[in-house]
Amino acid sequence: MSEKVKVSREVAEALDKLSKDDEWTQNYNLIKHAKQFSGNGICMKANWSDEFKILNTLQPITYAKCLILGYEIKGVNA
Repeated sequence: MSEKVKVSREVAEALDKLSKDDEWTQNYNLIKHAKQFSGNGICMKANWSDEFKILNTLQPITYAKCLILGYEIKGVNA
């Protein structure tokens, strides 16, 4: 079993605010997020703004892992 992804408190708070109601929305957000990165993982254009802008720091693979495996705040014992 894989472990949850460790993220900063700010990233966790932004992810918590995103809609998780349906798979379509999660797929849309992941594709929209990944489109802004180059093949070598450099964010070419900020995708998120306002309260979600911290998500621009997440590599697409990390964002996908957060959706699939879940996430927890770094340094906080569950």
